[in-house]
Amino acid sequence: MEKKAVERTIVAFQQDRAGDWLAVLDCGHTRHLRHDPPWMERAWLTSEAERRRRIGQRIPCQTCAELAAGSVPSSEERRRIAEAVKAACLQAALEAYQHAQLSGLCREGAWDLAVDAIRSLDVTKVLEKLP
Repeated sequence: MEKKAVERTIVAFQQDRAGDWLAVLDCGHTRHLRHDPPWMERAWLTSEAERRRRIGQRIPCQTCAELAAGSVPSSEERRRIAEAVKAACLQAALEAYQHAQLSGLCREGAWDLAVDAIRSLDVTKVLEKLP
């Protein structure tokens, strides 16, 4: 399905943890806007007054476009996927922890193996098992 541009209004600006600017849109989504010369020239982002002047401006919202095109799973589908991944992580960790303890490892060693089991979990296989 083709994604069509969906314009939304900037209602505020905020910074992410890395210090990059996000436009907060009226739909509730955010969009990164960066001043990263020579790739992106948005010197106005460095000025609070210029950012305030841009409030009310309409810009494309990628998330709304993806939702409209049906390329983003519904909240129910995302929850189902998250629950399946969570269950697989718990199962992998518990099995590894129990195996490590039965093998004589201390709790710290068993914990390390449990964490490694989660790290090495093949998420693709978990998703393939979903009905």
